[in-house]
Amino acid sequence: MKDNAEQLYTLLQSIEGVVWEADAAMQHFTFISDRVHDITGFSPQDWLGRPGFWKTRVHPEDKHVIDEYAGLEGGTVKNHTFEYRMIRADGHIIWIKDNVSVLRGENGACLLCGVMLDNTVAERLKGLERLERDVLKLNSDLTVSLQNVLLSYLQGLEALFPQMQCSIYRIKNGRLISGVSPSLPAAYMKAFIGRSVGEKEGSCGAAAATRQQVIVSDIATDDRWVEYRSLALSYQLKACWANPVVDVDGEVMATLAMYYREPKAPTEEELQVMEKATALLRIIMENRGKAEIINETNLLMLQSQEMARFGNWRWDVQQDIVSWSPTLYIIYGLDPEDFKATFAGYQALLHPEDRDRVRGIIENVLHSRQGTQFEERISRPNGDIRYLRSWARLKTDAQGNPIEMIGACLDITETVLQMQAIEQQNRQLLDIAWMQSHMIRSPLARIMALVELLKDASNSDEEKAEFLDHLLTSANELDEQVKRINQKAEQSN
Repeated sequence: MKDNAEQLYTLLQSIEGVVWEADAAMQHFTFISDRVHDITGFSPQDWLGRPGFWKTRVHPEDKHVIDEYAGLEGGTVKNHTFEYRMIRADGHIIWIKDNVSVLRGENGACLLCGVMLDNTVAERLKGLERLERDVLKLNSDLTVSLQNVLLSYLQGLEALFPQMQCSIYRIKNGRLISGVSPSLPAAYMKAFIGRSVGEKEGSCGAAAATRQQVIVSDIATDDRWVEYRSLALSYQLKACWANPVVDVDGEVMATLAMYYREPKAPTEEELQVMEKATALLRIIMENRGKAEIINETNLLMLQSQEMARFGNWRWDVQQDIVSWSPTLYIIYGLDPEDFKATFAGYQALLHPEDRDRVRGIIENVLHSRQGTQFEERISRPNGDIRYLRSWARLKTDAQGNPIEMIGACLDITETVLQMQAIEQQNRQLLDIAWMQSHMIRSPLARIMALVELLKDASNSDEEKAEFLDHLLTSANELDEQVKRINQKAEQSN
């Protein structure tokens, strides 16, 4: 029997997890394997000799699990699995997966036994995946600043590694231009702003200068921290690991730093987390940079469209869904909140005299699959008539079926009105020229003839008087024609 007990004990100690046995209240442990020291940092004697010890190590946010264990005594299910966090002897937080069985002795007493497994790595990986999804989604919202995106990500990392403090510094032209950290003191972060990168410029400066990972496990003794050692130690910062965030062109965009309040070298898990975090930061910053460029380009395009009074549109032919650019609403004098764009709605806005013609043009594009350019008039809600030069092009699927029509409209009203004014002015000038060449010539010819007659000395006084009357009449007629020409000229101006 003694040999069997020893064999059983040896077997229990060889199991990867922590084998334990306790009363139903989890107040007194009657057995716990030596593996408990590796996982929790406490010896088996701490667990066996201190009543209620387990409850003191459960993470404050997971205290509900204590009641769940207590409820096992009155239940009918014999096997249970619990997942919760515990606080190690060094203050670090670990995730425990505990497979628990309910046993009943001959006297009816209830005992609990189980195997605690350290599930920290798996839980942190799941937590990192959730954090990455959340941050990428947040980064896609351009109303959220990049600084807030980075801050949110660092807060998530620190929640997964409570002993760690993180920072990110943006790098430009070989200098640290801005920094963000959810936990490091603002005065400490500000001290590095404007500093040049360099191999003796702390972990971040060295990482940016060398484009390589920099692991400083003890700031107090590392030469790269000579200039900043007193500053870091004054804030109880003892270790700092940094990674450069390098873009596709090989330029350092930023540095990611992880600080600890004790001298510490990274574990394999922590190195993997640094690499994953650096890769994600590269994606975030590059995508945000590209998105900002696209956003600025779109803004400039919209401004250019508004200045040029040039709008574009898209018509989903199958669903009859029409989308307009903001400038197009301005051209039509409509509010996007009040007007729902459809093909029928667009037809209703056309000048009555243009509806059939424009409808025929659009139908021809649908049937011929050929793009076109045309001019049209629209009626604004206030009654104003606007002149547009429009373009339309059809997109089809592989079978040639219409998918959507895209196009643009240029408001040419001012040009048309100017041309109409010029044409009207030209017509008036032609009228003036005709009046000068026809209406003035007749009385002027008569005046010239009468003057010749008056020169004839053989004419009697009576004849001369008659000539003078005719001359006066022709002169008055000429004066009237000149006045009419002047009026025409004034109207043309």
